[in-house]
Amino acid sequence: MRQVAGLFGMLMAAACQTPGYDYAARAAPSFAEAVNYTDVTTGRFRGPAGDVAEAEFQALIDGAELEGRPWFNIIDPDRPQGIYEGEVTITGYSRQTRFERERRCTALFNCDKEKIVEMQCPAEKVDVSVRASLIDLATNRLVFTSERGGAVEREDCYDIAEYPYTNQSTGTFGELIHESLPSWDAPIGMVAEAVAAAVPGFRTDIAPYVTTLRAEIVEKPLVPEEASDARFAAAVKATRRGEYVGACAQWQELALAYPGAPGILHNLAACTEARGDFEKAHLLYAQAADIARGIPLLKDKDAKAIFQSLDRISRGRYDNSLIDQAPKPGGY
Repeated sequence: MRQVAGLFGMLMAAACQTPGYDYAARAAPSFAEAVNYTDVTTGRFRGPAGDVAEAEFQALIDGAELEGRPWFNIIDPDRPQGIYEGEVTITGYSRQTRFERERRCTALFNCDKEKIVEMQCPAEKVDVSVRASLIDLATNRLVFTSERGGAVEREDCYDIAEYPYTNQSTGTFGELIHESLPSWDAPIGMVAEAVAAAVPGFRTDIAPYVTTLRAEIVEKPLVPEEASDARFAAAVKATRRGEYVGACAQWQELALAYPGAPGILHNLAACTEARGDFEKAHLLYAQAADIARGIPLLKDKDAKAIFQSLDRISRGRYDNSLIDQAPKPGGY
């Protein structure tokens, strides 16, 4: 099985999060069957700015990579395996207007005299929904349909009044004016921008991608052996400080000393997962979960990380299996 790209030199842990080991991993697309379609093209997208959706979606296909290599490969442009078609819908067009006062000089380079200028600042917003469907061209079968939203806002301010400055207050004044406008009046330029903002969201639907996962550790000792050995707390602190290599070496030593301690086994599994050895990590997580289930009065919240990790590693191995079994595109 092709391993994940995980290097301890690239691991990071934010202080506000549960300590653990971050690593880069491959993930299957939202629609698993999409991995079988590596020879695809873009067809028609109906609706306003549909041509923009078509161009942006084709650019998405052309630029899709996995671990630095192209995922899609068009073997014969006249006979692709599948085609993405869809539709654009304007789901909202609104305007919010605010009013501002500011001080200005009455003349350029001369601020001996000042004036107050009142401005009206309408901000327009356009929301769109882009729907894309993958069609198998050999069977004309609908493989999947996904929908993504996009939005764009634009504000313009212009002067509506001015008068001499006599210690008047500046800043926002009056009430905001909210308006819902007919969707057919939405500026086509803003619609096009909203469509362009929506299409990148399909990236995780159509092809595998690399994401960052965190293998969290158990901070609280679950059994007396873990609580009584000062190395457990020391390894947790080392993880928090970002000393991952040293912390993982500590978990390895503790696992040899206490092979029946679920928290230690789990934390060693987290190190193993971050190194990219999913199979061994899966085994360690499963052992930790089995032991945790057999501990009387162990609170569910204390062992929650163990069972969550077991689910995560199972999904990760499944995703890698899907990716490895997919038809190999030309650049991969």
